[in-house]
Amino acid sequence: MPADTIATGGPSGLRSPRLVGSFRLDLATDLWSWSDAIYRLHGFAPREVVPTTDLVLAHTHPADRDDLRFALDAAPVADEFSSVHRVLTADARELTVAVVGSARPGTAPGLLDVEGYFLDLTTAVTERASQWATAQIRAAAANRGVIEQAKGVLAVVYDLQIDRAFELMRNASNDVNVAVRTMARQVVAVAHRRDVDRRAALDRVLRGGRD
Repeated sequence: MPADTIATGGPSGLRSPRLVGSFRLDLATDLWSWSDAIYRLHGFAPREVVPTTDLVLAHTHPADRDDLRFALDAAPVADEFSSVHRVLTADARELTVAVVGSARPGTAPGLLDVEGYFLDLTTAVTERASQWATAQIRAAAANRGVIEQAKGVLAVVYDLQIDRAFELMRNASNDVNVAVRTMARQVVAVAHRRDVDRRAALDRVLRGGRD
């Protein structure tokens, strides 16, 4: 779908998100490359400002800022990047956006860049404003992957904040030399089983064993 295209309809009749444009984030410098439409999304003329992570965070709603910062910090090891947050634009609008991307080899040796897209969810969220529906839209737009599911499982089982749950999984994956995504799949598999003590089974997974 080309940028600036609006897709409407769908099984529920809910307006689909608008694909705004593409971006690339250089993790070595924290500099972003935006398509023209993303400048306009933030209330700027194309190339009016230099997009940096600090600028992106400054235009993120304060209540969503820590979640976005955590998602950015996790991008180098999570392979995928996704965030749903509110943007406070330079021309005093509040928008709900999803940013989705994936890691790519970066310009600096040994480092990664993130490439992806901005999606404008504002109309969709407005059309279905109840708390339940908003949560569903955000979850769908963010395309919750196996790592996100695993973070949720660990947060519930170990009674952790979501960032601590990811840190637990990341540290365990480093300790046993297993990719984060592989460990996440094992965590999710445990969550779907009813014939085991999930806490004990997850303990074994995090130590490098399979259940």
